[in-house]
Amino acid sequence: MRTIFGCLILGLVTACGSALPEGEPAMSPAAGTDRAADKVVEDPSKPRIPTQCARGKKHRGECLPPPGWVKRLCDDVYPDVALHMFTPGTPWKRLYMLARAEPFNASGGASLLGDKLERGEEVIALKRRSESDGQIQVGDNNAGYDVLRWNGACATIHDGDFAEDRPGRIVQSKVEWRRLGLPLRQQLEAHPPIAAAYEARRKSCHGFSMGKVTGDCEANDKLLMEEVVRYIQSGPRLPAASRMP
Repeated sequence: MRTIFGCLILGLVTACGSALPEGEPAMSPAAGTDRAADKVVEDPSKPRIPTQCARGKKHRGECLPPPGWVKRLCDDVYPDVALHMFTPGTPWKRLYMLARAEPFNASGGASLLGDKLERGEEVIALKRRSESDGQIQVGDNNAGYDVLRWNGACATIHDGDFAEDRPGRIVQSKVEWRRLGLPLRQQLEAHPPIAAAYEARRKSCHGFSMGKVTGDCEANDKLLMEEVVRYIQSGPRLPAASRMP
């Protein structure tokens, strides 16, 4: 009798525990809790974006990343990394362009030619260059900085081309949406203003190839980039960069 009663209780508990509305997946233990959803598990074996000044590089207000990491960064274009670097609270030295300039990369790595540095553009100082560096020289002045732009590309700027004080109007180089990693794009699209701007851009630019776009397409593309910049400047916690130096 006791055995039969125990089996009945066990059967009832099992039936209740497995009953879910049809088509609804079982919820994982972490689901439904904001704390668990916000927790990011980082793999210590994977490369990381620096968060502290390189040793011996913090003087006169300068905070520059480690030279070895900078060399790898400037060999290619890393837009995910750039958005991490430009978030508020990072210690890096910011510079602001005083005039338009070609995006020349004296380190010999990749650059986005044609996307000119603009007056008032915000960049991050990566490496100080002096007259004796022995690198390729453009013009009479070889002293300056290798810098990181919002688009993820490095460029070399010279003393006299930039200011350290924030101007009244700050601009950013164009962030190419398609170059961003999938996890970052997904987080950005979850932000309503960006989602709306992205949908407007998608509709107005649909069917147009590069170089043949309408005014609406260009305007909505610009609006999307402005919303991305505004979101990054609000200081969100970003997913790990898809590509790292």
